[in-house]
Parts: sequence; C-alpha cells; structure tokens
Amino acid sequence: MNKIPDYMFTRKFLFLTVLFIVAFSILFLQLYSPFSSTYWFTLRDNYMLLGTATMYAFSVLFLLSSKVLLIELNRKYGIGIWGLILFSIAEVLIVSIIYISITMLVKQNGATLGELVPRAIFCIFLILVIPYIIAYLFGYAHGLKMQSGKTEPKHDGTLMVSIHDNNGKIKLSLRIMDILYAVSEDNYVKIFYEQDGTVRNSMIRTTAKNIEDDLEGHITRCHRSYLINIAKVKFYNNDRDNLYVILDQDGVNPIPVSRSYRDTITSLLSSKA
Repeated sequence: MNKIPDYMFTRKFLFLTVLFIVAFSILFLQLYSPFSSTYWFTLRDNYMLLGTATMYAFSVLFLLSSKVLLIELNRKYGIGIWGLILFSIAEVLIVSIIYISITMLVKQNGATLGELVPRAIFCIFLILVIPYIIAYLFGYAHGLKMQSGKTEPKHDGTLMVSIHDNNGKIKLSLRIMDILYAVSEDNYVKIFYEQDGTVRNSMIRTTAKNIEDDLEGHITRCHRSYLINIAKVKFYNNDRDNLYVILDQDGVNPIPVSRSYRDTITSLLSSKA
C-alpha cells in the first residue's frame, strides 16, 4: 500500500475539497453549456432553479457524507493511492446517477436514457476529477511538508508548550520532555505526562487533530486513538501481527501501533537513532 499523508484524510482538507468542487462546477458548467444538449442549470426559471438547487443539495450532502466515510475507512484499514482512486471513481458514478435522475425530471428534450448516461458520466467525471487532481496534488505536497517538518527536532526538550481546548483556551502547559502520550476518547483527549517521577493525566475537551496542531513536531499519531512523544520510546515491537511501543517511563502500558502508521513510526525512530 502506498502511504498517503495523514493530512489528506483530515476533515478540514476533505470538506474544503468539496467546497472547491462546488465552486469549480459552477464555472465549468457555464463554459460547458454551449457544448451540452443536456445542460439545464439556471437561476432564472423557477422550475429549473428548483432542479439546480436539488442537484447541488443532494450532491454536496452525498460528497460530505462520503468524506466522513473515507475518514473512518482510513482510520480502520488505512487507504493507499489505489484505494483513494477507486473511492473517487465510486463517487463519480453515484453523483452521475443523481445528475441523471434529476435531469430526467427537469429537462424535457426527448433524450433517451441511453443517450443521457454517457453524457452525464462524462460531464460529472470532468467536474469532479479536475478539482480532485488539483486538490489531491496540493494535499499530498502539503502533507509531505508537514510530515518532514515533524521528523526534525525543533526545540530543546525543556521548552514549555500549551494545549488548548475546542474554544481555544489554554488548558495545560508543560515541558516537551515531560509529555508521554495522548489518548483520544470520544470528544475528549487524555494527555499523559510525567510530573515528579509520577505519571499523571489531564482530560481536555478537544480533538486528536488539535493536539497534533498544538504539539506539532513533538507528538506523533501511531494509532487512530493514540499519539506518542517519539523521543520517549525505548522499545518498538515491529512484528506485523503485534505492533506496539514501550515508553521509557515506568507504569505506562505498551501503546498499540496500527499498520497504517507503521512506516511513519519506523521512519521517525530510525531518524532518532
């Protein structure tokens, strides 16, 4: 499986991709309309306006829902380049079905289903694939840049860092060298850290993604629910069927590593050595 940067599976990136598709489709359809016999989108006629609004509403809701599904599938199984391509093709086919169904209702031009299907698939293919290529190239490059930045130590371990909740309020400040790991639990993240030789924890109402942003370069996701301070790892079991790390702090249980993050952890530990 070809590893895709985690950034490409964040809600922010995927939802912005949907907005980019919507903006691109509006411009594209204006340019494409003179060459299409099935084009009917308009804001001038009330009946056609209803069809236009319905088409966009169903398509956007579907794409947003599919992105949520994509995030979950990646968390559970890890999605490579070919998996992402196949998923995107499935999206094109489903949006084409939506387009064909609404077109049959609002456009009375005598076009048969056999004529409409290839034209609709071709149109939707262009509308989705062009912005997808642009967005995915940007996401891939930006994701690699973020990952490469995390492999280089940025500060001395005595530096104080702050962790914020969902409202942007600072809830915890501590030294980088004292951070052990974090566990995502529903709408909260539990931060484990060392204080006076004892492992302590603090529950913060936030997301694992926000923790990654606050501690960028100092904490690394190793599992969909776990993030670790790579500098605190003293043992890594790289058995394909039993992946886990052990930290250099007494009283901390082994932390699981999922297969989708195996290469990342291996690379970071290699650079650390």
